[in-house]
Amino acid sequence: MKCQTVIAGVGGQGVLFAAKILTEIARSRNLPVLGSQTFGMAQRGGSVMTHLKIGPFDSPLVCEGEADLLLALDGTEAHRTLPFLRAARDGKSALCVVNASGTQAFPDARVAPLLADMGVLVHSCNADAVALELKQPLVANLVLLGFGASREEFPFDYEEVVAATEALSAPKHRSVNLEALERGRML
Repeated sequence: MKCQTVIAGVGGQGVLFAAKILTEIARSRNLPVLGSQTFGMAQRGGSVMTHLKIGPFDSPLVCEGEADLLLALDGTEAHRTLPFLRAARDGKSALCVVNASGTQAFPDARVAPLLADMGVLVHSCNADAVALELKQPLVANLVLLGFGASREEFPFDYEEVVAATEALSAPKHRSVNLEALERGRML
């Protein structure tokens, strides 16, 4: 398996925890994994982005036009990081999974034709609303992971995401984290 992933969001949304989950899955499969994080003003709600490369790669950063998967916890950050996605090749499309909350539509009408021309598969949901229904706004990242993992094109099985989340969650957060994944899967 070779997979280049960008996870984008803003400070406090759980970008790093989502990256840990995907890293744990790769390790459980005995796959090499390289990663790198970039932080803007993360403590003040600024941009946070993680690059993950699973498989035989030499460097941790995903180049623009090379990402197989974009997992975005924020619609604005999704639009900002779209250049990382690759066009479809060898009959395989890149996947874009986005938390489009509130009135944010994703993708914006100005970029939707470009994504369609590139053959990018786009799936969006309002993970924030589900997290608020659970009275746990900080689990929107897990709702989005559950939603993404329920898609056939997602590079990891839902069961693998559950197992990694269970292994990485503190005991006091485990049940709500697993419920968030399940609620995302049901979307």
